[in-house]
Amino acid sequence: MDNVTKTNTPILRMKDIHKSYNNFQAVNGVNLEVYKGETVAIIGPSGSGKSTLLRCINRLERIQKGEIVIGGEVLCSTNENCKVVYVPERQCKKICQKTGMIFQHFNLFPHMTCLKNICYAPVHVGKVPKTVAKEKARELLSAVGLSDKEKSYPGQLSGGQKQRVAIARGLAMEPEIMLFDEPTSALDPEITGEVLSVMRDLAKSHATMIVVTHEMGFAKEVADRVIFMNEGTIVEEGTPKEIFENPKTERLKAFLNSTLRI
Repeated sequence: MDNVTKTNTPILRMKDIHKSYNNFQAVNGVNLEVYKGETVAIIGPSGSGKSTLLRCINRLERIQKGEIVIGGEVLCSTNENCKVVYVPERQCKKICQKTGMIFQHFNLFPHMTCLKNICYAPVHVGKVPKTVAKEKARELLSAVGLSDKEKSYPGQLSGGQKQRVAIARGLAMEPEIMLFDEPTSALDPEITGEVLSVMRDLAKSHATMIVVTHEMGFAKEVADRVIFMNEGTIVEEGTPKEIFENPKTERLKAFLNSTLRI
């Protein structure tokens, strides 16, 4: 897609990111820049570090080496003693609020209606007046096609509806970057489309999105840039046309062949 005009400064910069669990190196020296209005799809086999990298952005996982800058503000960096230092907690939370996270399994509050799920963070974290938060929540429910579900509880919704409410909740804090961690992996194939449709609309509105996904069709159609990860590193990145029609490495060729056979 050619609808993104890059500014000089990326909205997200990750430099030399390392993250390991015991002796397993989940992310190994990744460098990534994302620009405002860009949709970046991250693809790769299970265990390649995609979700871990995504979770490092908003400190759900703490890195062990590297630097992360979000919206021009340093979240963490590595000092001269090779130790990662995060900014103070209050500042950390403020920076991480620039991101909205959509998980595989929705993570909605089961005891709250859809409307209250969406209002919770703006009211309790953003200190937005309840009346303003409710008005915005209704707008977001309408945007994801669920205007009639504001009084419903998560247990009364289908998986696709839950994920659409989760997307609305993520948008409620007006984040600068939306992070999607396999948003359709827990859904039945026949309702995956309704969630992808909402994400397509977000991309068309030039929302900044980073999407970890197994949906190759979505990555090919919607992403401005596709990143292929394997064994904790970025093996290839480029436009969808470059990645899907002209893969350069044997590893990416093998991965694409395996996904086509499924």
